[in-house]
Amino acid sequence: MAIYLLVLSLIIMANEVLAEMDRQNIIFDVVDGIPLSGDESEEIRSFHSQIESDNMMLEYSAEELGFNNVLFEYLNQG
Repeated sequence: MAIYLLVLSLIIMANEVLAEMDRQNIIFDVVDGIPLSGDESEEIRSFHSQIESDNMMLEYSAEELGFNNVLFEYLNQG
């Protein structure tokens, strides 16, 4: 339960700071394995690191944006 609340609070914080398109692009970059370039804002670096290191955070963030089973869908592409 505590981990769920932590994930939820991190998602809410990201939603308040980052635009939906930014969050979507970060999720796709993480799934595609694209590293940070180094000139991103602290908010983008933080969100990228959080979802890159935690699959549950990645899934919750993707679902928040309307993407279900983002890892499953990615792994089953051509």
